[in-house]
Amino acid sequence: MHTAHAGARSRRLATTASFETTEFRRSFTKETNELLRKRLVWFIAIWGGLGLINVVLTTIMLIRGVDLSSVFSDNWQRAFFFLASFLWFGAYLGALLVAIGKRVSTKSIIHISIGLIILDGIFSIGARVMDIGIGSAMIPFLIAHFIACCLFPWTIRQALVPILVVASVNIFAHTVVEGHWSIWSVLLTIALMLFTIPAIAIAGIKHSQRIQVSTNKFLSHRYGMLRQELAYARQVHEALYPAPRATGNLRYAYQYEPMRQIGGDYLYTKVTEPIEGKGEKISVVIVDVTGHGIPAALTVNRLHGEIDISFAENPDISPGELLEKLNKYVHLTLAKHSIYATAVCLRVDHDRGLVEYASGGHPPAFIRGVDGSLRDLDPTTFVLGACADEDFQAGQIQAEFMPGDSLVVYTDGAIEARSIDGKMLHIDGLRKLLAAPAMPGIEHAGQGQWAERILSEVTAYRSGLPPEDDTLIIEVYRPIGTDDPNAFDPRDVESASNQDQDQDQAPVQAPIGVSP
Repeated sequence: MHTAHAGARSRRLATTASFETTEFRRSFTKETNELLRKRLVWFIAIWGGLGLINVVLTTIMLIRGVDLSSVFSDNWQRAFFFLASFLWFGAYLGALLVAIGKRVSTKSIIHISIGLIILDGIFSIGARVMDIGIGSAMIPFLIAHFIACCLFPWTIRQALVPILVVASVNIFAHTVVEGHWSIWSVLLTIALMLFTIPAIAIAGIKHSQRIQVSTNKFLSHRYGMLRQELAYARQVHEALYPAPRATGNLRYAYQYEPMRQIGGDYLYTKVTEPIEGKGEKISVVIVDVTGHGIPAALTVNRLHGEIDISFAENPDISPGELLEKLNKYVHLTLAKHSIYATAVCLRVDHDRGLVEYASGGHPPAFIRGVDGSLRDLDPTTFVLGACADEDFQAGQIQAEFMPGDSLVVYTDGAIEARSIDGKMLHIDGLRKLLAAPAMPGIEHAGQGQWAERILSEVTAYRSGLPPEDDTLIIEVYRPIGTDDPNAFDPRDVESASNQDQDQDQAPVQAPIGVSP
């Protein structure tokens, strides 16, 4: 089973990599096409312009009777020069129209650019065969090839093609057309071709740099898209979270800090509003999925749907029943992919003054009394998905929940926070924080502010370093000082505290005969 899962995961990764490679190639090809068309126009303007100037000046000199016998010794040479020039300009004009028209593929444009350089080489060889006295016949070809390597986005292979073709044609011309083949002609051709090495090296370096720049641009673009998608995903993910409840006899407040933009901690609440002052209840579900980031957030979305359906089918579902349904869902759908979860399901009943509680492998929750006393609510069963439905017992418990009490539930990101020297906060550290007295002047003995205070203390414990896990903290509380006839009056606590303080500060009379 594990091998099958690993194979499926490998196939998914391979598919993703293939998609990204295809997308990069498409982007790179598009960029190459645009660059090549622009550079081809530049090359035709530069090299074609120089060729046009050469033909025009030669024509003017011939018309004016300038002696060009050192260049053209007979009419055949003149005819070859003008015919070759006509074909050469026709090829360059056609290439220009194709580059401007944008109707052919990138591959065709590359072939055209290579073809123009080969054409220059063949005309240079033809000039040598016709014995036209224009100096070394191969120099125009070498110059054209060098300019092309500097302008065109060629690979090394593409830069080599004109050299190999022209070298082959040159050897053929020496052997067949001119009829004086020798090893020296081959060596001379090779020596001339060696002059193209710098141009080929330039083409290779430029191509490598272009790939690097394009890769960086592609990755930067993809990163920007990913950040934008994550921002949208976070909006969708956080839209699943309920709004804090700051009214009524039962209230809650929470703080959430994902390790990344989105995470695998989740909070679900369902409030049963009172009718004629009776029947007020709050059901709360806290889920912590294994893993972090996008995979965990996707799992949370699936669990959200399951919880929603459970409450829609049975609005009065008990915490234990809901926890068993979640375990069944995780075991059947997620555990096969090695995805598990811890969860707390609870329901606070105002009229009965009770909290019903079931915890699947979650860190212990705390009920904090207004006097700072703490009661632990330990896990009641296994991690969700670890065992089949028939072996899973929720073990629901209940505890008294009176006015002034606060129930604090959290995910392991709070207790696994590490200080700068690597020490974890642990449950004991959180317990000490909750047992601390409320700050003087804080309304309702700090109720409704414990989630914010705990997250602030956890952040300070990390010395401001980024969290290593998602952190979710919720406080469900029965506020004091409300219209609830059973509400606890903080003045009673203050009066009792003052009486104790007066007794502590009363002077002690020394026994007779003993100096004070």
